[in-house]
Amino acid sequence: MISLGDVEDHLALFAEGISGRYYHIKPVAEFAGRRLALNPEQAALTVDTLYLPEQLDAPEQSAYRVLALQQLGHREFGSFRFELASARARIPMLAAMPLPELGMRVSDFDLFYAHFEHPGLISRLFHQAERLRVDTLLRRAYPGITRHMRRYHAYLLEQASLELADDLNSLLQLVDWLLLGADAALLETLDLTARLAPAQQILADLEQSPGDVYQSVEAACLLYALCDPLLDARQGLPPLPLDEELSGPASWMQREARLDDWRQDLEAMNSIVLDVEMLLGEEAAAADAEGLSDGELRPDDVHLNAIRRDRDTLARRVDMERSAIADALGRTRNGARSFRYDEWDYLQQRYLPRWCRLYEERLTPDYEQDLGALQAVIRRHRAEVQKPFEQIKPLGYQRVFGVADGDELDFNAVIQARQDSRAGQTPDDRVYSRRERVHRDVCAAFLVDLSASTDDAIDPPPPAQWDADDEEIANLRDPFALDADEIPVDEAPRRRIIDVQRESMLVMSAALEQLGDSYGIYGFSGYGRDCVEFFVAKEPDEPFNRDTLAAIAGMTPKRSTRMGPAIRHAVRKLIASGNALKVLLILSDGFPQDSDYGPERGEHEYGVQDTARALKEAHEKGVETFCVTVDRSGHDYLRRMCADARYLVIDEIEDLPQALSKVYQALTS
Repeated sequence: MISLGDVEDHLALFAEGISGRYYHIKPVAEFAGRRLALNPEQAALTVDTLYLPEQLDAPEQSAYRVLALQQLGHREFGSFRFELASARARIPMLAAMPLPELGMRVSDFDLFYAHFEHPGLISRLFHQAERLRVDTLLRRAYPGITRHMRRYHAYLLEQASLELADDLNSLLQLVDWLLLGADAALLETLDLTARLAPAQQILADLEQSPGDVYQSVEAACLLYALCDPLLDARQGLPPLPLDEELSGPASWMQREARLDDWRQDLEAMNSIVLDVEMLLGEEAAAADAEGLSDGELRPDDVHLNAIRRDRDTLARRVDMERSAIADALGRTRNGARSFRYDEWDYLQQRYLPRWCRLYEERLTPDYEQDLGALQAVIRRHRAEVQKPFEQIKPLGYQRVFGVADGDELDFNAVIQARQDSRAGQTPDDRVYSRRERVHRDVCAAFLVDLSASTDDAIDPPPPAQWDADDEEIANLRDPFALDADEIPVDEAPRRRIIDVQRESMLVMSAALEQLGDSYGIYGFSGYGRDCVEFFVAKEPDEPFNRDTLAAIAGMTPKRSTRMGPAIRHAVRKLIASGNALKVLLILSDGFPQDSDYGPERGEHEYGVQDTARALKEAHEKGVETFCVTVDRSGHDYLRRMCADARYLVIDEIEDLPQALSKVYQALTS
């Protein structure tokens, strides 16, 4: 057996290289759609994820590449671009059947299956034919996969039992074996020759001319005709899971492709409405000249209203379809990359391998915020933050000894050269020293806690003090209890923890830009071990510009605080930077916690111990770490997470920018 975890990272690179876009690689057990239940032994493709069996009975790891490529081939070779109208226009057998009426909320695949008395059977036959077509095109487009595909298929045939009877089950199994490349001479020994030859010919014709998806549709219709004599009412339908493909991922992916077309139509209709509105606006002054009475519509207005109604109807259809697809296939994370990390279980004193899935994605820049106000924050704190940095900024030069050309003699080298000459050896002519410019080789990562608690106010208002002599206390939740003039209104927006964290990152960015050190700014949050979120505001190799400013402004409170995976991912980035000195500063407002961060919800020690282990791993990899918290009770858990010299508890949160600069100075001096 081969484990998906052993090849997941390589498969992600393989899939990205083939398709030109990133796909998350997940075991089928992680499928999150609420309308589907996938077969754990089958592969499936959704909008942004490739689902594969967690364990695979195969002779070698390349079998996973075969399964992945087969799924990617469905997208590349147009399986999901199937349209029923085109199929009926090209296939006379299908056009002769009455058109089923199932409404707009089904896929064209489902409409195609509904043409037949047994939809499950035609669904299976279509998927068999489409698999043959895609495999054929894959071997032509990617010849390197051919030997791996044949080896894997041969292994599957070895595990199969070639015992058939003259029934529908056997015929369907026979088609499966033909798709795996079974030897026709061997199959001819079985008692199915009457139907074997036509089935072989249908599949051979499809393999010879794979064409597009409609070739598979036609082949499926022909195979269904072969099966029809075996669908005798006395036999009943075979005990096969024929209906599992009816609303499977392929049908929903076809609806996703159709949704793209609807979105384009909607954009076109919006453009038409805008153009007509602008045109009518220019002609509005001429309305009186046309002699129209109040409320009377011109022909152009009637036409515009019709377009608006059609546009609004399509917009509602797009919204409903988008929700249905998300409900069936699960939440999409386009633009994000996923990583797996171990977690330390201190109760069992062992690592849980690949226990957490972390999603890395860019922070959405918030250009609607007042960026000028944020820039004013930088100017206000720049002097007091940059002053400590001026002490650690290198003078720029150091003396290098033992060089062939310099501004001073290196007396130790001169003495050694003289001794070598007297001993009859060739003296070294590198007897000078010179001053050379020094470059700081530092990379820092700032990891900011974006948990929901950072939405708390820094100084919450004191509770209202009511006079005991008052006969009646107004209910502030009752909108009719007070007059509008009496309802208390906040005079200014409250200042939150996240606001100070954002400002601190801005001030540190400005200071480090002057210092010249490489640095990255990240945030983290998430909910559950399968959804740790890692947000990128700035990478070390990116300049600080308006987009960076807007990205930091886009840091907002989100969900929980699973700190261990976020630390491990930040360390991974620091090591990849290649700098000599690597520094990780973690900025948090509380202890690590998550919905399943430990065997019991609300149990904090598990998260503290995993975070402590992640920090220890960072030190072992040469990364200097430091934790800064604005939680006044932080001493209680930070002393168990890291050494006394590696954390700081800030009593006054407004002191955070200055505290960060002092910590950075101590770590990099």
